[in-house]
Amino acid sequence: MKKTIFILAALLATGCLHAQNPKWFKKAAKAQITVMTLDGQGQMLQSGSGFFIGEDGTALADFELFKRAQKAKVVCADGKEYEVDAILGASSLYDIVKFRVKTEKKTPALNISGRLGVKKEHVYVLPYPTKEDQTCLNDTLFDIQKFEEEYGYYTLGRQIDGKYLNSPVMDEEGEVLGMIQRKAESAEATSYAISVAYGNSLATDGLSAGNDDLNAIGIRKALPTEESDARTFLFMMAARCDSSTYGRYLDEYAALFPESSDAYTQRADFYMAHGNYAAAEGDLEKALDVAEKKDETYYTLSKLLYELNLRPGYQPYKDWDFQKSLAFVREAYALNPLPLYVQQEANVLYALKDYEQACEKFLSLKETNMRSADIFRYAAQCKRMAGADTLQVLALQDSAVACFTKPYMKDAAPALLDRAGTLLSLKRYREAVLDLNEYGHLMSDQVNAHFYYQREQAEMQCRMFQQAMDDIDRAIRMAPDEPLYHAERAVVLYRIGEPEEAIKAARRATELDPGYAEAYRLMGICQLAVKQREEGQASLRKAAELGDETAKNLLAEEENTQTSASGSE
Repeated sequence: MKKTIFILAALLATGCLHAQNPKWFKKAAKAQITVMTLDGQGQMLQSGSGFFIGEDGTALADFELFKRAQKAKVVCADGKEYEVDAILGASSLYDIVKFRVKTEKKTPALNISGRLGVKKEHVYVLPYPTKEDQTCLNDTLFDIQKFEEEYGYYTLGRQIDGKYLNSPVMDEEGEVLGMIQRKAESAEATSYAISVAYGNSLATDGLSAGNDDLNAIGIRKALPTEESDARTFLFMMAARCDSSTYGRYLDEYAALFPESSDAYTQRADFYMAHGNYAAAEGDLEKALDVAEKKDETYYTLSKLLYELNLRPGYQPYKDWDFQKSLAFVREAYALNPLPLYVQQEANVLYALKDYEQACEKFLSLKETNMRSADIFRYAAQCKRMAGADTLQVLALQDSAVACFTKPYMKDAAPALLDRAGTLLSLKRYREAVLDLNEYGHLMSDQVNAHFYYQREQAEMQCRMFQQAMDDIDRAIRMAPDEPLYHAERAVVLYRIGEPEEAIKAARRATELDPGYAEAYRLMGICQLAVKQREEGQASLRKAAELGDETAKNLLAEEENTQTSASGSE
């Protein structure tokens, strides 16, 4: 009898222990993982825990665990190890990260509750994966603070060991409500959890490339799931990540949006940049195959081949030349006669050196919604390259400038600079100076030393000596080691009657470039002007030795003058 009672007592005791874990516990425990984050050299930074919330390998953990990590891996309940493939979202404010591991098989995952939960509700906290005693903690939702209208921040009714960080908080039905978070103070009598539904809502978007929380983690970020966001994300990431990572993004783009022609044309562009023309060819064919608007895709193909042929050193692959680019854009125009396609045709014709036809195409856009200063500027350049009369070029440049009204804004600057160059070639210096003044005012923060030198040259022709001196001084301040500017300064100083200062400027030019014959000639002329005859002759002689024919003639004249003077005496 006593033996029977003992056995029953033992069975009851055992039953009580098992009763502490709900029936769904074993299945839920399989979703828990151990997480290890690594630096760029593969050395471990931190370890912690987390859990899967999706059969595709989507999981949650705390933000601090992933901060500064360049790589990460997880170990599942069955001992299998997976590499973290991408960060899906992150919030430093709520200390949570959503990530995805690289796996071809389904992962065990917790079901996320569609409820917010209620106060005083009984919940279970799953033990962390490395805990020997795999028994759930029984707890209560002491308080629920709502945030972002639909998510809960939970206060639990008991103090929980810090090792439970990232452990799931489950309801009676075995669905996950929250994830245990770190406490501000270890001695706090209560514990806290963040809504798992909030963690699941985290996602990348078009501007995620500039997100500070995501950028605090070195692991690759997932491509957004909306195509417009994905395009923006790719554009921003192109200059931020290495070629290999960017290539993976393009593969992901094509996988997510297999019916999008943009996915294939973007990847084709990437392949072209890396010389993988066969792969690019396959993507271009696929782009045309899936395109809903064939004209847009033909236009894109034309641009890709046009830009490819402009790259230095490119050797045409098959028939991928400018003629093929021209054929593509004409296909686009045949399907949909848009002005944009006319402009692209003009660009390609210019590249083919068919300047007259290119000019006609540019000018045909005058009566369309693409009328702009650039259309006239490009037409003017076509005329110039075709060898047209300079006045024809100037007339088109006048039309370009006429597209703007005074006071000019910055977008007028290129047209003004073009016209100034033509006016200089026509020796209409005062008009050129006016355009250069306008350009300098608009681009004051971007003009370089050559601009000031160019304007100084025009000002000298107009006898605007003070302005010329100011400009050449600006050029020297910007490029103090350019001998040409010091030599030009000597010219200006000589013209305004300061030969002594001109000598100094010319000498500086010869110091910067001992083989600068013209600078020696300038110095010689100035030295003769101040009666430094021996020094002047020596300078002219040096210039002549360096091959300056003018210096040779001046030296001969000076020697003849000196001989004549000696004979007269």
